[in-house]
Amino acid sequence: MNDKRIYSVLAMAGVTPFVACAILPLAGFDSIELLGPLADVAASYGLAIVSFLAGIHWATQIYDRQQSGFNLLIASNVVFGGVWLAYAIGPVEFALTAQLVALLVLLGVDRWLLNNGVISAHYYRTRSAATALAVLSLAVIVLAS
Repeated sequence: MNDKRIYSVLAMAGVTPFVACAILPLAGFDSIELLGPLADVAASYGLAIVSFLAGIHWATQIYDRQQSGFNLLIASNVVFGGVWLAYAIGPVEFALTAQLVALLVLLGVDRWLLNNGVISAHYYRTRSAATALAVLSLAVIVLAS
C-alpha cells in the first residue's frame, strides 16, 4: 500500500463519524446509546480531529523547519486552543461552529504549504475533499440543533 492510498483512506474514514452524525437524524436517531446526543458526539470527535490535524502540522514543522516558512507549532496550537476553549465554555453549537472554522483555517495552512512545495497536490486534494465533507456535515448538525 502506498502513502497516497493510506492517507486517502484514513482521511475519508476520518470523516465518516461527522457524516453519520449529520444523516442519522434523518433515520430518526437523535443519540447513540452510551455516547449521547449526536451533536455532542460530533463535537467530541471534532475536538479529536482538530487535535490530530494540528499534530500533522507539528510533524511537518519538526520534519523540516526550513520549508514551513512560519512556526506551525504555534499556529496549530492557537487553532486547537480556540477550539478547545469553545468546546469547554460554550454550547455544543458554538463548539461545532468553532470546529468548522478551524477545519477551514487548517486547510488554509495546508494551501499555504502546498504553494510553498511542502505538501503534494494529491495530499491537498485529499484534505480538501475530507474537509468539505466534514464542514458540510458540521453545518448540517449545527443548523439542525
